[in-house]
Amino acid sequence: MAKKVTFTLSAEVAGDATSGLLLGEFNNWNYNDGISLKKQKDGSMTATATLESGKKYEYRYLLNDGRWVNDHSADHYVHISGLQVDNCVITVARDVKETKTLAKALTESAVTLVAEKVKAPAKKAAVVKKKTIASKTAAPKAISTKTKPADKKHGQI
Repeated sequence: MAKKVTFTLSAEVAGDATSGLLLGEFNNWNYNDGISLKKQKDGSMTATATLESGKKYEYRYLLNDGRWVNDHSADHYVHISGLQVDNCVITVARDVKETKTLAKALTESAVTLVAEKVKAPAKKAAVVKKKTIASKTAAPKAISTKTKPADKKHGQI
């Protein structure tokens, strides 16, 4: 489910920059698809993006004074060793209704899987039972007509 998320860059970090772009995985880090930051009266900058809930996204801000800066209120950071920078990370939470719907769907799927697994061994057992019954009803082996030699120890003939 798509959700509107507002990003806020503090006035201290924005400094003297008058504009900037929000870039990240959600726009493939493409400058042309960057989301414009709007300068607020308090000196901070904001931008709103529509993101899929339940996902994590890396992002950074590119300001018009040429600086790449990070969001000090990011959920956490990921180090990008090839560029020697840390990207900000945001986790877009699911709302309560979406979480309940997802939980219900997962529960129903689990019940279906369990039911299918319970049925499968039962079918195998039926086949094994049929084979066992079939082998018990097969014709008996021929009985030998040879007589046993006498047991000399007990004097039997």
